[in-house]
Amino acid sequence: MSEDADETPSEPPPEQRKKRKKKKRPPEPVASAPARPELDAAGRERPRFLLSFPSDPDLDRLVEAFERGDFATVRADAPALAERTEDERVRDAALELRRRIDPDPLIKYLLLASAVLLFVLVMHAYTHKP
Repeated sequence: MSEDADETPSEPPPEQRKKRKKKKRPPEPVASAPARPELDAAGRERPRFLLSFPSDPDLDRLVEAFERGDFATVRADAPALAERTEDERVRDAALELRRRIDPDPLIKYLLLASAVLLFVLVMHAYTHKP
C-alpha cells in the first residue's frame, strides 16, 4: 500500500520565492567633531546638545551657569545675549538654553486638570449624602 501512495501524483512543488536583493544603505553623514569636550572640568558628562554650541565668551558663561544649575542666571542673561549678539549661531544657542529651562507646557495642562478633578471630587463628597 505504501507503494501505491508513493506512485500517486503528488502536488506540484510550491512556487519558489524570488530572492530579494538587499538595499544599500545610504552613507551615514560624517559627524563633525564637537566644539566642546564631552566631559566638564569635574569629569562629568555634559548634555549632548551643549557640545555643538559655538565658542563665545558670553555663551560659555551661560553654558557654565546651566551646567551648575544656576538657571536664574540663564533665564536673565540668555535673552539679553540673543539680542546683542550678531552671530546667528550664538543667538540660537542662547535661546536654546533659555528654552531648555522652561517648564513643559503639558505639565501646566496636567496640573490644571488635576486641580479641576480634585475640586469635582471634593464637591461630590460634600454634596452627596451617604
